[in-house]
Amino acid sequence: MNQTAFKSFIFISALLAIIADFFEINLLFYFLKPLTTSLIILFLLKHRDTAAKAYSNLVIIGLLFCLGGDTFLLFPDFFAFGLGAFLIGHLWFIAAFVKENGWKFPLKIGIPLAIFGSILYSLIYPDLGKLFLPVAVYMIVIVIMSWQGIALTIKSTKITFNRVGLAVSLFLFSDALIALNKFYAPISFSGVIILTTYWMAIFLLAKSATNREEI
Repeated sequence: MNQTAFKSFIFISALLAIIADFFEINLLFYFLKPLTTSLIILFLLKHRDTAAKAYSNLVIIGLLFCLGGDTFLLFPDFFAFGLGAFLIGHLWFIAAFVKENGWKFPLKIGIPLAIFGSILYSLIYPDLGKLFLPVAVYMIVIVIMSWQGIALTIKSTKITFNRVGLAVSLFLFSDALIALNKFYAPISFSGVIILTTYWMAIFLLAKSATNREEI
């Protein structure tokens, strides 16, 4: 299956999942949410860049943990497990970025990210309860992941990495909406926005590990 056909399947699955979530068709959503993420992983497995096998392997592992997180988050009682799965996924993404670019800490990126993370955490902290520490750790990890991902886009000359900065920014935005919607105040159309930005983020991460000749 070529990339265009694969992308079409991913788009249709994501669109149907978003519609199912919006109209609270739960059984359909429970099927389509992990299916969409699985299709993105399969897309990467089929079109991965064999010349950058280490990077693509790390991204695949990170996406597999995202799939686990997707599954856990379908059930409210397993929120902490979902949080943990995504946290581990972010660590694998960090490993992928550092593998290609080394550790880079440009302050012009890190300071705004740290401020954003601090403000977000201060808003949700009063309602976190026992989750205050896990969420704090998660916040630190996703800020570092975003920092390294944006730095990779800026520093690298490889065309396949020009979308990583956008991917991690979308991931951070999606997670911020989840946190605000769950622990601060309900947000209109939050499900639509969260799912759209999340799947855009992980698809762009998958694309960053595909064969550049097929882009």
